[in-house]
Amino acid sequence: MPMAPDFSKADQVIRQALADEAFTAANLLVGKGDRVLFRRAYGRLSMEDDAPMTNEHTRYDLASITKPLVIGMLSLRAMEAGKMCLWDKLGTFVDAPADKQDITIGQILTHTAGFSTGLHLWEICKDPSQTAELLLRTPLRYRPGRGQQYCCAGYILLGLLLECLYDMPLDELAKQEVFWPLRMQKTGYLPEPGNIAATEMQDDGECLCGVVHDENARFLGGVSGNAGVFSTMDDLALFLQMLAAKGSLPDGSRYLSSAAVRLSMQNHTPGMPQGRGVGFCLPGLENGYTGDLFPAQTVGHSGFTGTSITLEPESGLYIVLLTNRVCPSRDSTGIYRVRRLLHNAVYAVAGE
Repeated sequence: MPMAPDFSKADQVIRQALADEAFTAANLLVGKGDRVLFRRAYGRLSMEDDAPMTNEHTRYDLASITKPLVIGMLSLRAMEAGKMCLWDKLGTFVDAPADKQDITIGQILTHTAGFSTGLHLWEICKDPSQTAELLLRTPLRYRPGRGQQYCCAGYILLGLLLECLYDMPLDELAKQEVFWPLRMQKTGYLPEPGNIAATEMQDDGECLCGVVHDENARFLGGVSGNAGVFSTMDDLALFLQMLAAKGSLPDGSRYLSSAAVRLSMQNHTPGMPQGRGVGFCLPGLENGYTGDLFPAQTVGHSGFTGTSITLEPESGLYIVLLTNRVCPSRDSTGIYRVRRLLHNAVYAVAGE
């Protein structure tokens, strides 16, 4: 009988990162298939010495993990329901200007639509209701499909489009189509207070806690296609277990078809700087956060606040790393090396 993997080196990576003040809180879960192999909480909810300790149920601001979890899954479900396909054009759904009529859903999902980066809605938009109009009239950076640049604008717009498609607010739609079917009971937008890791220190001396860190999502009331979801490591493990099982749930029912799961993990941007699936990134193709040992077909996503999810589809090995690396400041960059060290340490004992 094979020995259980020894995750002591991965554990030490997180403990050293805490000592180096890369973040004040972290939750780490490693699993393979339907088995959880390692699960631990570290640090305190904020930077104060008397702040409460984290525990295994602490919630974190997922930041851009919202993209594959909400927009990616909703898009796949809409495809399976016959509501939408990757080749659909914006002009099919909205009165888009000429330069944006032919942008496809697939181009939005893979960051090849040409939308501008560095969008500050809170500075240029008087009211959230004007968001779609502003995004549609903002000039593109390049011709759709002829370049690639990671940006949030397309996902914000796609979230608004999905609201119209289902005639339901995005937070309610995410509950109905993603969180509830996957039994992710502690996941959602606009979380109730309590046991949430704090994020960035504000100018008034208060640390954000339970309020989305991303300024665009905050301007939109905390509910957006690019960011806004809070979750726990256990809930995200359920999400990754479903993907590892090719769309199946523990009770034998299906959340997604195996074809949809396969589509979501394929590289739709060969030859471009970033490997992109449907909502997911393929970090192994771009010298990304998964380090040196995870294979090229690995999929996942990271979040600006210090979060990441990783799945190696062939073996079903997955990692959930939740941190608040922006506490107290987004100037903290230690997470980028920590992620790579951690993924190396995990794969060395649990890969293949």
